[in-house]
Amino acid sequence: MKRSLSFWRNLAISERAASAVEFALLAPIFLALMFGVVSVGIHMQNYNAVRSLASDAARFAAVEYQKNNAVSETTLENNFQSMGVSAPYFLQSDRLTVAVGEVTSRVPGAREFDLDISYALPEIAGGIALDGFTMNYSRPIFVLSS
Repeated sequence: MKRSLSFWRNLAISERAASAVEFALLAPIFLALMFGVVSVGIHMQNYNAVRSLASDAARFAAVEYQKNNAVSETTLENNFQSMGVSAPYFLQSDRLTVAVGEVTSRVPGAREFDLDISYALPEIAGGIALDGFTMNYSRPIFVLSS
């Protein structure tokens, strides 16, 4: 019993013990903050990838119509989907949805398509994710009528 009391007394005045207790209290908070920063960084990268994909998709459609290749909406969707899952975007195909629909053009002499891209954010670590959170990005694509 006396030996046990001396252990606790020594522990209370030991600087090494104080450091261990401080580490035990602060380490989970520090690790949670670091994990949060990494998660936000990955989600921002996904957001930038979706926006860049939309810009590249619009560029692809404009070039195809300039070459007089009047591609269908389905072909555009398939090409945009394959662009998103390959370099440099590397989005996950099961989480990426691309929809292209022709709408009434606001510009005379041009065709207008509406591009809608949805991307469900992936889980960063098992069970810790923004489940059900989906990024949606839309933009018009104008091409010259052939």
